[in-house]
Amino acid sequence: MPKETTDTNKSDLKELAKTLSEAYSVVLQYSTQDQEQIVSSLSHLSKYSNDLPTSWFTPQFLDSLLALEKRLLAESQINGHGSIISLFSSWTRRLSSTNDNRLPSIMESLLKTLLFTDNRYLSVQKDAWIGWVSLVGKDQDVRLLEGMTKVIKLYTSIYDTERSQAMSEALDAGLAHALAQTNTLNDFEVETCEKLLGAYISFAAKRLDGPRAVMIAIEHVVDVRAQEKPQSRAEADLTTLVRMANDIADKPGLDFTSLAMLAGVIRMLQFNRGKRTKRVQYLREQSERTFIRLLDDAIEMVMSAKYAGDYYTNQDSIAFFAGRCIIQIPKEIVLESKNISALLKILTSSLLTSPCTFDNNNLLHRLKNTPTITNEVNQLIGQPLFKDLGRISRAIARLNQILLIDTQDTSVIQGTLDRLVGFSYNVFFDWDRYVMETAEKSMSQEESKNFKDLEAAIWVLFKSMAFAFTVILKSIAVDIPDGQGLVLIPNAAQDIISIYANINFITEHLGEGAGRQAYQETLTNAVAYLLYTDNHCQLNRSLSLAFKEYASSKFVSNDKHSVELLSMVKQSRLTFFTDLIEQVMKEVDDEVLENDILPVIYSVLKWKRIENKNLYESAHTVIITAFIAEKPVSRELAGVYAKILIENFPEPMNLDQFRFAFNSLVQALCGMDDALAWLTVNQLIEKIHSLGSEEDIVLRNEYTTALIDLLKPLSLGPFFSSILDEVERLVLEQETPAMQNATMKIIFEAVSGSGISDMRRTEAVGWFLKLKQQLKL
Repeated sequence: MPKETTDTNKSDLKELAKTLSEAYSVVLQYSTQDQEQIVSSLSHLSKYSNDLPTSWFTPQFLDSLLALEKRLLAESQINGHGSIISLFSSWTRRLSSTNDNRLPSIMESLLKTLLFTDNRYLSVQKDAWIGWVSLVGKDQDVRLLEGMTKVIKLYTSIYDTERSQAMSEALDAGLAHALAQTNTLNDFEVETCEKLLGAYISFAAKRLDGPRAVMIAIEHVVDVRAQEKPQSRAEADLTTLVRMANDIADKPGLDFTSLAMLAGVIRMLQFNRGKRTKRVQYLREQSERTFIRLLDDAIEMVMSAKYAGDYYTNQDSIAFFAGRCIIQIPKEIVLESKNISALLKILTSSLLTSPCTFDNNNLLHRLKNTPTITNEVNQLIGQPLFKDLGRISRAIARLNQILLIDTQDTSVIQGTLDRLVGFSYNVFFDWDRYVMETAEKSMSQEESKNFKDLEAAIWVLFKSMAFAFTVILKSIAVDIPDGQGLVLIPNAAQDIISIYANINFITEHLGEGAGRQAYQETLTNAVAYLLYTDNHCQLNRSLSLAFKEYASSKFVSNDKHSVELLSMVKQSRLTFFTDLIEQVMKEVDDEVLENDILPVIYSVLKWKRIENKNLYESAHTVIITAFIAEKPVSRELAGVYAKILIENFPEPMNLDQFRFAFNSLVQALCGMDDALAWLTVNQLIEKIHSLGSEEDIVLRNEYTTALIDLLKPLSLGPFFSSILDEVERLVLEQETPAMQNATMKIIFEAVSGSGISDMRRTEAVGWFLKLKQQLKL
């Protein structure tokens, strides 16, 4: 740090210390100071209240503050009064005991401030609450908890939205701290805690985020109590908390706020960081059984006509609790539920339709490059329930496993898959529309910036979607032993294929990373199931329908194939299916291959400009795979594909791509029919001979290089001598010794490499040496 900066900081600190000391003196001598100076000094001291030395809080200073508080309160001097409360709060937080004579008066001031109903005091009340709660755990807990109860009851009886928004976070944290630290959690004084909890739950019930707030607060309480020493105390306090939670939750009517307390207790017992003694395990088991029973009751009420108007709000509450608790509850306890299928429906509905999760694809349907939409997307991905999507999807997966393993109502799982398939189609179509609308649109600087911000936000949503879908699909395709999940749900494999095809643009964007292995395992198992002989019909039907979507129109006169008109999103989906064909070519029906798949593949292979590198390379691989699988159409296909390759060089294919593709083609044909392979090679030879003009010399030599590559695959068949003769003629016809020398180097690499058959290696080397001697090189 430069010396000048250090000197400046020291100077600033000295100046601050001086001004604080002056303000402190003004407060001590308040009787001789004017009001404006007193208020200004109090404000300055309160601004740095947490940094003031503890020694400054002398009896004289506290007496001065108490006197000034009465005076300023009488004069409705809110700012000055707020500064004093802030100083009181700072002092109470530092107290190690409650023996100070002035504490009762200061506590009275704090409580009086908390009971004001004028919203001008809200910022002051937050400081007062923090100061009051910080005293819990010392030796006046009963009075402190009663004061908290009184305040919360007041806020509930005169519920005000502005007050709730301003004070809720402080009230939640205060309740959690008080119950975690109080020494009244015993049989003789626990009634005080019960009253406080009852008041807090009534207040939380009026808030939209009430159940979540209660659960998080109780999680903190249980977490702290579970780690107490000695273990006997931890067990005693946990027993009391479990009893209180059961008593509060187990009452008639639909009350998610009360159920939230029990859920909070269960979650922290599941992730207990203290000792997991038999007593703690017993408390957890009893709580989980009660939770399942009460959740059953809640589900029945939510599904009833009485609560139909609040279904979507209630479904989110159930999804929140289930996502937090169900995953860790033992299967035998979950099976005590009478409404597992109904719960699965509710969780699926919450995942897909809640305004706080994927919102029934509403945002994607309206997606535009505007700041308003960007803000909406950011608000959505910032929703607490959206951040719980991972837990909700794992809860759905857990229920899937339980239903499948115990062969209960599997139809509801098929219903979940149907909804995921439909949803994935909507995502596919809506994102495709947005991409096409913005692809060629010129943007201003502001629009470009918003476009980047919107893309960043929307990919957070897509990543969450891909993760959630994979967790659910994996529970069916992978997590059930012996692939029984796919057997019990007959259409599951096709549905998995459809879903992953529709969101392949997300998979391609995300690339390798967390969750990729789960995706690959799920897709692999689904494909493996379709490869069974009994399932070939399903496989071919799916492929036929998929490729028919990309077929050329029979009713529109247009020379351009429909594939060339596809957006990048649609091309991504087609890439998924062409990649799939590579894996299942042997099982693809010949008629489906010839009538539905190959016409689409041809149109991609004939691209004069490569629109999508992945799709282009995958289409070539499909053809090669057809030869390897020795499909009947291969004989007709060989000539067509060879012609396409020859015509596509040097544009759009480069030399490396052309050499690799043609060599792969001939190698595959050699394994099937040597004569067919040689006929295909002859097409290349004819192309070379057709290039006789001077401007074609470079291209002719490049084609010759590709022909030399074919020495390796043809070395296993009867036409090896024929290609040696043809290559020799071409080398001898080359225009300059430099060209011949370069070509001979390529030939040497071919005949001396590993690809030449051992039986023909001697012949090849002898031929090479003879040719070299003939050329006098």
